[in-house]
Amino acid sequence: MSSLATKPPPSPFVPSVFLDAPQLNHAGQPQWFIDSQRRAWEEFTSLPMPGRKDENWRFANTGLLQFDAFKRVPVQKVPDVKGLERTAARVVTVNDEVLSSQCPVRGHGIEVLSLREALAAHADALQPLLVSPDTKLGGAKFAALHHAQLSDATVIVVAANASVAEPVELVHWLAGAEASSFPRTIILAGENSRVTVVEHHLTADHEAGFSCGAAQIMASRGAGVNYVQINRHNAASKSVHVSTVRCERDAQVKHATFNLGSGYVRSEALSLIAGEGSRSDMLSVTLASADQEIDQRTLQDHLAPRGSSDLLYKNVLFDQAKTIFAGLIRVDHGAHYTDAYQKCRNLLLSDECEANSMPGLEINADQVKCSHGSTSGRLNEEEVFYFQTRGIERQDAEHMISLGFTAEVTARLDHEVVEAMILRQVEERFAELEK
Repeated sequence: MSSLATKPPPSPFVPSVFLDAPQLNHAGQPQWFIDSQRRAWEEFTSLPMPGRKDENWRFANTGLLQFDAFKRVPVQKVPDVKGLERTAARVVTVNDEVLSSQCPVRGHGIEVLSLREALAAHADALQPLLVSPDTKLGGAKFAALHHAQLSDATVIVVAANASVAEPVELVHWLAGAEASSFPRTIILAGENSRVTVVEHHLTADHEAGFSCGAAQIMASRGAGVNYVQINRHNAASKSVHVSTVRCERDAQVKHATFNLGSGYVRSEALSLIAGEGSRSDMLSVTLASADQEIDQRTLQDHLAPRGSSDLLYKNVLFDQAKTIFAGLIRVDHGAHYTDAYQKCRNLLLSDECEANSMPGLEINADQVKCSHGSTSGRLNEEEVFYFQTRGIERQDAEHMISLGFTAEVTARLDHEVVEAMILRQVEERFAELEK
């Protein structure tokens, strides 16, 4: 018998989603979509990585943009997640593969479809959207990567005049070491329709993962859409997400983001106030701790007269956490009588955290009301003392004051059930940070 130990067979090569061309199943898909993904990969490989001198990446630590190791990981077992008790539909995905999909109200003015189902039923409406999402905010390379690697999507189609009473709930899991995910949500809201969509992003374990997602919201004339995204990835994971919103005449869209996880987050949100009398609300709460970096960029782009927009972003920072906010209100030529506001507030709970805020205005029309502002500060010691005189420990007092600081954003959702769920998750996150 040979004394030499038998060498194990070499591990199979697993391509990196960041370095290697995507290997997707295009069977049954239209050629125009296949071509769009090929062009997206070419765009991704030709665009340079962001650098420190890029204005759209100002203050960002571009050294965190290391995604080479992430790959496709097969579906793995994931825990159950406590979400909403009653929903109009619920879709659960793991590493981009659908684990379960339920739509008990299908046929009552709403369809919740996979990408293949939507391409078969609504190709004309989807074709302009199934490209690399363009936020104009510096993340074009990652938007192209997302589209090139897109294997599925959740498409929500709401019929004209339909009012969907219960929310649509989407749960996107990352599971496994170095797993990647490319979730996309597309909402097509017909004229005078109403819908609320809640989207959870979670990791099933403590392994590092990479989520590169997108949301596209199209609100037709008179439609009302509430979109809520909750990021609860673990601290080892990285997240990039781009959102584009288009509001037609008299439409109203609320776009809310809650950053309760991920070691690194890059979020870009574009809102096009494209129709006369339309309105966009952009909302965010961030709880950042340890060495997290949360980088958020926004654009409120007014294209039509008598439109309105209001942005309220609130950040609570612990430890050595870092947040970046860069927001621009742009009023196009002819978008007279625009009413637009922007506010970013930072609550600093340590001496080592860092909050960077860059609000801005670009106005090219007359008779407009636009304002922007940013504040950063510590807890009011008089408020803390007030709690302490009533027997409440300082840590609990800070918790309660910080929770109240964020509650203003949650209350703007105007949906009691969703508000209660988010407040519960924010409280749970505060409790984790205090351990």
